[in-house]
Amino acid sequence: MNQNLISLLLFFFIGFFIIPGVIADNQPENYHTTVSADFSEIKSGFEVRIVSPELLENVRNNYGSHGTPLRVERGLYIGFLAPGILYLRGDLNEEEFPLREISHENSKEKIGNHLIDIAFGRDNAKIDLFVKSPDYLIWLDTMYNQEDRDILYEYSKLLNDLSQTTRFEDEKIAFPSYLPNYYPNPYTHYRISIVEKGYLKKKLDDRDISNEQVLKDEKGQVVALVRKDHLYLHNDLQKDERKHFLIRGLLFSMGFHGESLLPDSFFNPENNHLVHLSELDKEAISLMYGGRLQSGIDVEGIRKALDLKLKN
Repeated sequence: MNQNLISLLLFFFIGFFIIPGVIADNQPENYHTTVSADFSEIKSGFEVRIVSPELLENVRNNYGSHGTPLRVERGLYIGFLAPGILYLRGDLNEEEFPLREISHENSKEKIGNHLIDIAFGRDNAKIDLFVKSPDYLIWLDTMYNQEDRDILYEYSKLLNDLSQTTRFEDEKIAFPSYLPNYYPNPYTHYRISIVEKGYLKKKLDDRDISNEQVLKDEKGQVVALVRKDHLYLHNDLQKDERKHFLIRGLLFSMGFHGESLLPDSFFNPENNHLVHLSELDKEAISLMYGGRLQSGIDVEGIRKALDLKLKN
């Protein structure tokens, strides 16, 4: 097994299993491989042993259900994870173990499945994307403050970076006195109305459940009413919670109706004060608006379009 492959293997498995450890020096005499990767920040107390296929088979038999066999898609066993020790075969080469392809496949599946989690909620069986043109102009038509403007400018630029299709006007935002006087109008308007509790309650009482959905805070209180082209947000929200639901409403209108259980995801229902997207959130949004998906497809349609494994 060459040096580059061993380094890749160690990074892959330590990262994948989130294993604290260090490289042990007690390798079999037949293998004298030096790993150049820097593991100085990994906590002590874990060993990685490069072993022969015969010894790996003995390890598997001895540990049984107390360990985890590691194998690639073709069924080739390349290691065994035992308590405190990671055993790796030392006779493989890069042709036998296509690590880069496997890492890429795992990444593709992870992003695709996260996209499905955050795109599909209880109210939608199919995705409904923003149109490709013309550019969207955000229109704050009442009760906004400077922080509202700042976060919307920030996200207009970010979403433009992530999207290959839908574009936002990121140099200006329309305000209450704005009256469209273009012909033809060069914008698709996305309106945001920040309103008092009484007005929001009236809108909720009169809402069309087929076209309007609600967003709730961590206490289960309704804080926003969302349509495809309009967000009504409760004015009592403050600071980061206000910013969160301002962007959450916009993303909901863009087709992200679901939730995530990942602790750092913007779409985790426990993160109602989070104002930044995780890297995986960004990858999923970029995938949604990358041009391969169209409005009207369901979960299985997304899996086929993205060549994801179909669930049984």
